[in-house]
Amino acid sequence: MNDSPTKTSPRKCIRCGAKSVKPRTGRGRTTRFRTMPTMPIPETLLIPACGCCKSEYLDEATAAALAPQLQEAFLIELRIRARVAIDILVHHISLSKLERLLGLSQGYLCRLRAVGSNSPELVANLAMLCQDPPTRLTELERFWALPAEEWPPPAKPATRTALSPHSYYPRKSKGNTP
Repeated sequence: MNDSPTKTSPRKCIRCGAKSVKPRTGRGRTTRFRTMPTMPIPETLLIPACGCCKSEYLDEATAAALAPQLQEAFLIELRIRARVAIDILVHHISLSKLERLLGLSQGYLCRLRAVGSNSPELVANLAMLCQDPPTRLTELERFWALPAEEWPPPAKPATRTALSPHSYYPRKSKGNTP
């Protein structure tokens, strides 16, 4: 899609019926991208939108123009979040010990803090450790120290219906069992 305003006749909005759908810029627009439910859309990107009800209509050309910009914003967010998480965790554990617990090579977290991360999985793990560092780090140490048969923690009430076939998390019965 061309990023310069063009003289196109407005199309009809399928939501409100007004004939005011044309490419528009906007502030505060967000979209779901990978693991982020509200990734900001660049203000300068033209997206067909209704002037009355503000409904947006992403076509293939707009999505193709948006994808690289969202990817770059996503990587910046990951780098910031990784840096903040590491800064929090170093108050509770040395980087070298944390790297051993996470199965990372020596110096990886230091490089990660300086350069950034492209791994949302690692950043998510660091975020979980940051929620309650003393407790979470102790749990992680215990996880690696115990044999596999002894590891499962004491069962807690399920927060949703378990669908696991494992005996540790049995399936909910349908009422047919005695």
